[in-house]
Amino acid sequence: MGGATQLVYDITKRMHASGQKVMILTGRSNQETSSSAWNNRVLENVYEAGIPVQVCPHLQHRINLPNDLRALLWITAELKKHRPRLVHIHSSKAGILGRLACRLAGIERVVLHVHGWSFSSARGLTHRVYLELEKAFEKLTTEYIFVSRQDMRDFIRLGGNPHIESRSHVIYPGTDFDPLEKGKARRGELREAFGFEDHHHVVGSIGRLDHQKNPQLFVTIAAHYAEAHRDARFVWVGEGVERGDVERQIRQLNLSDRFTLTGFVEDVDPYFHMFDTFALTSRYEGLPLAVIRALASGTPVVEFLSNGMIDLNERFQSVLGVPHGDVEGFVRQLEVARKMSTAERSVLEEEARWVRVNLNEDRMYDAIMDVYRNLEPAAS
Repeated sequence: MGGATQLVYDITKRMHASGQKVMILTGRSNQETSSSAWNNRVLENVYEAGIPVQVCPHLQHRINLPNDLRALLWITAELKKHRPRLVHIHSSKAGILGRLACRLAGIERVVLHVHGWSFSSARGLTHRVYLELEKAFEKLTTEYIFVSRQDMRDFIRLGGNPHIESRSHVIYPGTDFDPLEKGKARRGELREAFGFEDHHHVVGSIGRLDHQKNPQLFVTIAAHYAEAHRDARFVWVGEGVERGDVERQIRQLNLSDRFTLTGFVEDVDPYFHMFDTFALTSRYEGLPLAVIRALASGTPVVEFLSNGMIDLNERFQSVLGVPHGDVEGFVRQLEVARKMSTAERSVLEEEARWVRVNLNEDRMYDAIMDVYRNLEPAAS
């Protein structure tokens, strides 16, 4: 599950269970219209939890102007039908269509949850168009929730309204964690199941095999790191549209006996304990739950500096960042993380405790509910 969809599921499930009226409006993923996930596992979980949901047949990941217009009309009609007191919008494309639909439907309280900007991953004219859209639609947004302070800084730095800060809230993603003792026990079980020995140093990543997560660069870095460390092993947990390309690259770089692609895994938490280092090679991110989970497991993280990763790099000693595309720098930081995983366990354990207290799902949920309550009109 991606972080944004996981968050939507988590907060609506809790709201629904507490008796609040909540409904999800969403599209559906498939191979023809999605450039990342092809499955609807999150939607299946929504149905199982009994959360009211309406699926728009026209809302899709890729830009398609005729379908996007149909989606806009569909969302507007649903909002007019249900008259929600507040609309909480996630993701960039839904952010544009949803805010415009709210204006057409006369919805006054609109929250945009920024999980990273669309313009962050774009270049040239596309970057400019996305940025100008976000600047224009700022007037249609009541409040912002950012998953990182860096996203708010970037918007202002690129010419966005500096007053946005007065109606913005930085709420880091939160999730539930397995007890540390359970994770440590599963570490040995998983390593044995994968055939890893005690001396093997396992570098792992968890995410979709798609353009955003950039697994090909992970494989390239693995090849460089493997040259210096015969004991290095590599694991990627996740499935996606670029699996075939990644498998070919692994064979070409002679990493087949040292690299494991697990495919989709429902319960990923134990894998963070199995890794000695967590590596994130994404082209862009908001603030990924995978890094939060790695930190909560006491596993050092090496990543490229962007968006929320800049926030984490500033806060945690165990988050080691390098500029985008710097393969040599990434490999050097893997060396630092390797030493940290054994020589600085006290730092890793202290930061794991802080994450479990401050970045759990309860804290995130309470902070989001505070935003909702503050938007309620004052009693007359």
